[in-house]
Order: sequence, then C-alpha cells, then structure tokens
Amino acid sequence: MAGLYESSVRTALKAYKLTLSPYIGQACRFRPTCSEYMASALIEHGPLLGSWMGVRRICRCRPGGGSGFDPVPPPRTRTKA
Repeated sequence: MAGLYESSVRTALKAYKLTLSPYIGQACRFRPTCSEYMASALIEHGPLLGSWMGVRRICRCRPGGGSGFDPVPPPRTRTKA
C-alpha cells in the first residue's frame, strides 16, 4: 500500500510540473522547490502532517520570507523512557 501512495504522490508532482508550473512560473525561493518539498513531506510524514508541513512551507515562500536550502526534516522517532 505504501508503494501505491508514494507513486501516486510522485505522479501528482509530475502532473503539476507539466501542467500548472509553467503558468505559475519559477518563483520559489527555496531548494528543493515548494512542490518537491510538499511531495517529500507527504511521502515521509503521511498525508496529515505532510500537508501541514507543505502549507507552512508555501506560506514562507513569499516576498520578505526566507530563502535557501530547506529540506524536509526526518520523521521523529519515539524513545521509550
């Protein structure tokens, strides 16, 4: 099931890059781009947390916001006390 989810997220990213991205323009101030960040966050953290992380990143990608290298943080591992 995880393979199907990951491949559908990657397919959606490719479809976005082929259809909408050329019209929106290459204005992302971060690397990886916001769309690549969203796809990676969805794959690594799941649909709920990944969506939240992606929306927060898109909100930071604005004039006066940050820029530069901003990778998806690795998933937290729970430790037993």
